[in-house]
Amino acid sequence: MKIRFLPVIICCYVGLACGGEFISQTTQILQDGKAIGKIEVLTPIEIVSKNAAPARIYVKGVVSENYPLQIQKNMKEAEIYAVFDTESEANFKKGKKLEDDYGEIWYEAEGIYEVDSKAVTSDANALYSKAKQVYEETCSACHRLHEPDSFTANQWPANLQGMVEANYVALEENDLNLVTKYLQHNAKKSE
Repeated sequence: MKIRFLPVIICCYVGLACGGEFISQTTQILQDGKAIGKIEVLTPIEIVSKNAAPARIYVKGVVSENYPLQIQKNMKEAEIYAVFDTESEANFKKGKKLEDDYGEIWYEAEGIYEVDSKAVTSDANALYSKAKQVYEETCSACHRLHEPDSFTANQWPANLQGMVEANYVALEENDLNLVTKYLQHNAKKSE
């Protein structure tokens, strides 16, 4: 009998590994119709329901005990998934307690949120193509381009923000977030 379920398990695994849903633009997240923050472009999500607007989505990551205003990918890679307007235990469900190499406490975190259904896509490749184009056009105007693996996922946000703050580049929030995610997804691995 166990063999009959193996193809279902394999199909589910292949579906998760080969595709999935993503946020196509930085957008507002709601809980019970109330705005509580925003979710970043290229955040991987699972669809709970998408029949009508808004879509209900599921997000999973980690949250720092000392800074519970955001969910990020994991403890080592500070790729931001969601940012909340205020601290509230209702923003996410805490899971297993974790400790990083520096003794900081983290928790697995998950939440179900509502977003504009237009902000959901299964075509991450189109987002990566746009991000690569924006990165190349914007950054090559002043200097030779750094390869995405020149820096770690944790270094890229500060590098890009420094260029914005120095007024070397002017990018709208969504384009800046898109380029940041593209570079983080192709970054040098942390040691």
